[in-house]
Amino acid sequence: GVDVDKPQAASARALDKNSIILAITTKGQVVYGGKEIGIGGVRALVRRLTQQDDTPVIIQADQAAPAGLLVRVIDEAKLG
Repeated sequence: GVDVDKPQAASARALDKNSIILAITTKGQVVYGGKEIGIGGVRALVRRLTQQDDTPVIIQADQAAPAGLLVRVIDEAKLG
């Protein structure tokens, strides 16, 4: 996978294995399943993987990742 240095949250808990986990790296890469999908791949991926059931989307952003990119990924995931 991709190493992401995530800020710690007090409410952090074990991630559900039945989730869509996207990662944002310090270099601004958007990664799913170890492959870079870019911002343009987020909406289609989420739409395809949530067709059957309401699967949660988890975004793991490196603390040094661009904040604007995080907002764009969130928006794209919501539109998916």
